[in-house]
Amino acid sequence: MKAIFLGIALLALGGCASKTPPEAARVHGIAATDASAIDACWRKVLTSPQHQALKARTGDHADSPTAAMKSNPQKATPQEATQLLSLQQEYLSPCRKMALESAAKVHPAIVAILTDSYARADANTARLIGREITWGEYVSENQAIVTHRRAELLAAGESIQRDQQRVPPSR
Repeated sequence: MKAIFLGIALLALGGCASKTPPEAARVHGIAATDASAIDACWRKVLTSPQHQALKARTGDHADSPTAAMKSNPQKATPQEATQLLSLQQEYLSPCRKMALESAAKVHPAIVAILTDSYARADANTARLIGREITWGEYVSENQAIVTHRRAELLAAGESIQRDQQRVPPSR
Protein backbone atom coordinates (compact mmCIF):
# COMPACT_ATOMS: atom_id res chain seq x y z
CA MET A 1 0.00 0.00 0.00
CA LYS A 2 2.92 2.29 -0.57
CA ALA A 3 3.27 4.91 -3.27
CA ILE A 4 6.34 3.00 -4.42
CA PHE A 5 4.63 2.00 -7.67
CA LEU A 6 4.53 5.62 -8.79
CA GLY A 7 8.11 6.11 -7.71
CA ILE A 8 9.21 3.09 -9.73
CA ALA A 9 7.45 4.39 -12.81
CA LEU A 10 8.83 7.87 -12.41
CA LEU A 11 12.36 6.59 -11.80
CA ALA A 12 12.18 4.32 -14.84
CA LEU A 13 11.00 7.21 -16.96
CA GLY A 14 13.48 9.55 -15.37
CA GLY A 15 16.24 7.35 -16.71
CA CYS A 16 15.75 9.02 -20.08
CA ALA A 17 17.69 12.05 -18.84
CA SER A 18 20.69 11.39 -21.05
CA LYS A 19 18.69 11.43 -24.30
CA THR A 20 15.67 13.60 -23.54
CA PRO A 21 16.37 16.06 -20.74
CA PRO A 22 13.06 17.95 -21.18
CA GLU A 23 11.03 14.74 -20.72
CA ALA A 24 13.09 13.67 -17.73
CA ALA A 25 12.65 17.11 -16.20
CA ARG A 26 8.89 16.92 -16.80
CA VAL A 27 8.63 13.52 -15.11
CA HIS A 28 10.80 14.57 -12.19
CA GLY A 29 8.70 17.72 -11.83
CA ILE A 30 5.57 15.61 -11.55
CA ALA A 31 7.24 13.43 -8.93
CA ALA A 32 8.39 16.47 -6.96
CA THR A 33 4.94 18.00 -7.09
CA ASP A 34 2.80 14.94 -6.41
CA ALA A 35 4.85 12.44 -4.42
CA SER A 36 4.65 14.11 -1.02
CA ALA A 37 0.85 14.36 -1.11
CA ILE A 38 0.50 10.77 -2.31
CA ASP A 39 2.92 9.54 0.36
CA ALA A 40 1.01 11.50 3.02
CA CYS A 41 -2.20 9.88 1.85
CA TRP A 42 -0.69 6.38 2.16
CA ARG A 43 0.61 7.26 5.64
CA LYS A 44 -2.98 8.08 6.62
CA VAL A 45 -3.98 4.61 5.44
CA LEU A 46 -1.40 3.08 7.77
CA THR A 47 -2.55 5.13 10.77
CA SER A 48 -6.28 4.69 10.12
CA PRO A 49 -8.31 2.87 12.77
CA GLN A 50 -9.36 0.31 10.17
CA HIS A 51 -5.80 -0.54 9.15
CA GLN A 52 -4.68 -0.68 12.76
CA ALA A 53 -7.48 -3.15 13.52
CA LEU A 54 -6.45 -5.37 10.57
CA LYS A 55 -2.69 -4.91 10.80
CA ALA A 56 -2.06 -8.27 12.51
CA ARG A 57 -3.67 -9.96 9.50
CA THR A 58 -2.25 -7.82 6.67
CA GLY A 59 0.89 -6.11 7.94
CA ASP A 60 1.75 -2.58 6.94
CA HIS A 61 2.81 -3.28 3.36
CA ALA A 62 1.31 -5.69 0.86
CA ASP A 63 4.73 -6.59 -0.52
CA SER A 64 6.05 -8.08 2.71
CA PRO A 65 3.61 -10.30 4.60
CA THR A 66 5.18 -12.58 7.16
CA ALA A 67 5.18 -16.35 6.79
CA ALA A 68 2.56 -16.55 9.56
CA MET A 69 0.31 -14.11 7.69
CA LYS A 70 0.69 -16.09 4.47
CA SER A 71 -0.26 -19.35 6.18
CA ASN A 72 -3.25 -17.96 8.11
CA PRO A 73 -6.18 -20.37 7.49
CA GLN A 74 -8.85 -18.09 8.95
CA LYS A 75 -11.47 -16.31 6.90
CA ALA A 76 -12.58 -12.73 7.43
CA THR A 77 -15.22 -12.19 10.08
CA PRO A 78 -18.17 -9.90 9.35
CA GLN A 79 -16.50 -7.21 11.47
CA GLU A 80 -13.24 -7.54 9.53
CA ALA A 81 -15.14 -7.40 6.25
CA THR A 82 -16.76 -4.15 7.37
CA GLN A 83 -13.37 -2.74 8.37
CA LEU A 84 -11.86 -3.70 5.01
CA LEU A 85 -14.67 -2.04 3.08
CA SER A 86 -14.39 1.08 5.21
CA LEU A 87 -10.61 1.16 4.76
CA GLN A 88 -11.04 0.83 1.01
CA GLN A 89 -13.69 3.53 0.70
CA GLU A 90 -12.37 6.07 3.19
CA TYR A 91 -8.63 5.72 2.73
CA LEU A 92 -7.48 3.60 -0.20
CA SER A 93 -9.78 5.08 -2.84
CA PRO A 94 -8.63 8.69 -2.31
CA CYS A 95 -4.95 7.63 -2.46
CA ARG A 96 -5.54 5.61 -5.59
CA LYS A 97 -7.30 8.55 -7.19
CA MET A 98 -4.33 10.80 -6.44
CA ALA A 99 -1.91 8.21 -7.82
CA LEU A 100 -3.96 7.80 -11.01
CA GLU A 101 -4.18 11.56 -11.52
CA SER A 102 -0.42 11.84 -11.12
CA ALA A 103 0.20 8.86 -13.42
CA ALA A 104 -2.04 10.46 -16.06
CA LYS A 105 0.40 13.35 -16.19
CA VAL A 106 3.20 10.90 -16.97
CA HIS A 107 1.83 8.41 -19.52
CA PRO A 108 -1.40 6.52 -20.30
CA ALA A 109 0.42 3.19 -20.00
CA ILE A 110 1.10 3.90 -16.33
CA VAL A 111 -2.57 4.65 -15.75
CA ALA A 112 -3.55 1.37 -17.42
CA ILE A 113 -1.15 -0.61 -15.24
CA LEU A 114 -2.36 1.01 -12.03
CA THR A 115 -6.02 0.65 -13.01
CA ASP A 116 -5.58 -3.06 -13.70
CA SER A 117 -3.64 -3.57 -10.48
CA TYR A 118 -6.28 -1.80 -8.41
CA ALA A 119 -9.01 -3.90 -10.05
CA ARG A 120 -7.10 -7.08 -9.20
CA ALA A 121 -6.63 -5.93 -5.60
CA ASP A 122 -10.32 -5.06 -5.32
CA ALA A 123 -11.31 -8.48 -6.69
CA ASN A 124 -9.00 -10.09 -4.14
CA THR A 125 -10.61 -8.08 -1.35
CA ALA A 126 -14.07 -9.04 -2.59
CA ARG A 127 -13.07 -12.71 -2.46
CA LEU A 128 -11.87 -12.31 1.13
CA ILE A 129 -14.98 -10.41 2.18
CA GLY A 130 -17.12 -13.04 0.45
CA ARG A 131 -15.31 -15.70 2.50
CA GLU A 132 -14.08 -17.45 -0.65
CA ILE A 133 -10.45 -17.26 0.47
CA THR A 134 -8.48 -17.18 3.71
CA TRP A 135 -6.41 -14.34 5.09
CA GLY A 136 -3.30 -16.25 4.04
CA GLU A 137 -4.50 -16.53 0.47
CA TYR A 138 -5.48 -12.86 0.53
CA VAL A 139 -2.10 -11.53 1.65
CA SER A 140 -0.26 -13.90 -0.69
CA GLU A 141 -2.30 -12.69 -3.65
CA ASN A 142 -1.82 -9.05 -2.63
CA GLN A 143 1.93 -9.65 -2.58
CA ALA A 144 1.74 -11.17 -6.08
CA ILE A 145 -0.32 -8.21 -7.31
CA VAL A 146 2.27 -5.71 -6.03
CA THR A 147 5.14 -7.71 -7.53
CA HIS A 148 3.35 -7.90 -10.88
CA ARG A 149 2.55 -4.16 -10.82
CA ARG A 150 6.18 -3.26 -10.14
CA ALA A 151 7.40 -5.47 -12.99
CA GLU A 152 4.85 -3.96 -15.37
CA LEU A 153 5.76 -0.41 -14.34
CA LEU A 154 9.46 -1.05 -14.87
CA ALA A 155 8.80 -2.61 -18.27
CA ALA A 156 6.53 0.27 -19.26
CA GLY A 157 9.13 2.81 -18.14
CA GLU A 158 11.79 1.10 -20.21
CA SER A 159 9.48 0.93 -23.23
CA ILE A 160 8.53 4.58 -22.94
CA GLN A 161 12.19 5.50 -22.58
CA ARG A 162 13.10 3.54 -25.73
CA ASP A 163 10.24 5.16 -27.64
CA GLN A 164 11.34 8.63 -26.57
CA GLN A 165 14.93 7.96 -27.57
CA ARG A 166 13.74 7.07 -31.08
CA VAL A 167 11.91 10.35 -31.51
CA PRO A 168 14.15 13.13 -32.80
CA PRO A 169 14.13 16.22 -30.56
CA SER A 170 11.90 19.05 -31.74
CA ARG A 171 13.44 22.42 -32.37
